[in-house]
Amino acid sequence: MKSLNVIIILIIFITISANAFSQGISINEDNTDADASAILDISSTDKGVLLPRMTSLQRTSISSPVSGLMVYDIDTDSFWYYDSKWTEILADNIQGITDADSDTKIESELNTDEDKLRFYTAGNERMQIDESGNVLIGDETNYTKIKSNGEILLYGDATVFEDLRVPVTSTKRGGTKDPAFSIVKNNGSASQGVFAYWFDNSTEEELYLIVQMPHSWKEGSQVYPHIHWTIDSDLGSDNVEWGLEYSWASIGNAYGNSSIITAYNPFPAILPVTSYEHAYTSLPAIDASGQTSSSILLCRVFRNATSSNDTYSGDAALLEIDFHYEIDRMGEDFVNY
Repeated sequence: MKSLNVIIILIIFITISANAFSQGISINEDNTDADASAILDISSTDKGVLLPRMTSLQRTSISSPVSGLMVYDIDTDSFWYYDSKWTEILADNIQGITDADSDTKIESELNTDEDKLRFYTAGNERMQIDESGNVLIGDETNYTKIKSNGEILLYGDATVFEDLRVPVTSTKRGGTKDPAFSIVKNNGSASQGVFAYWFDNSTEEELYLIVQMPHSWKEGSQVYPHIHWTIDSDLGSDNVEWGLEYSWASIGNAYGNSSIITAYNPFPAILPVTSYEHAYTSLPAIDASGQTSSSILLCRVFRNATSSNDTYSGDAALLEIDFHYEIDRMGEDFVNY
């Protein structure tokens, strides 16, 4: 009886794989031989192949998996293969590169036919490249956008600040309340020395300037003026009060009545202000609501010497006035005005 069973098994084996020893095993419904290059050739027009299906815990519990082992994970709904570590083959037609725990990866087409590449690290999206070639770097709220033409735009907290600097040599005296342009320091041996505008301690004196807001400015964001100055003796507990009068208009708008802002407290980090020290004072922020790039400020900068807040008895030299402004782009990609 045992011999009969062996004979039957041999007949079945020979029937289903007659060509196995010469060209591989063929599994199909039309008796087609296996392709010469395949050890196993499976073909069907209405059926597929099912790999082992298991949970993530079952998959990762496989003892000593061999490189090339593949299973279907029913927790992640995706195929995984082993090659020194388990690697996910992303499902739902998403193609990508991922690490072992899928929190650092590159994905394409997260949404149907969106044609975007998304880059993730530690579970957070860090960068996108869209179908037009635009690049977004950062998170969903704070990011830098590099447009396909090379223009750079900044959003949210990704913006930075720059100074619009106005050297005193670019200012204009009005002819009636002019500060004296005189020496600050020489070489200690009667050289001609270096000069600045000195503002009197008892009479209001002034300089005039005009500034244009650059195209990189974040339109409508506040502007922060600063005054850089020095004195020829220690300030002690006294103060120098500086002021700025301005009127601001965008292209196509009319200039209105001017506004005046003043401040007398030097930047705290530099206190106490000593003789010939480079000091600076921050003026109140200027509201820029409704203003646009290429808008122009007409300005007068002055020492508010008659104010009760200005108690320093000596003259003060103006070194520079600058406007601290927020940037949300690196220029513009077209000629506007």
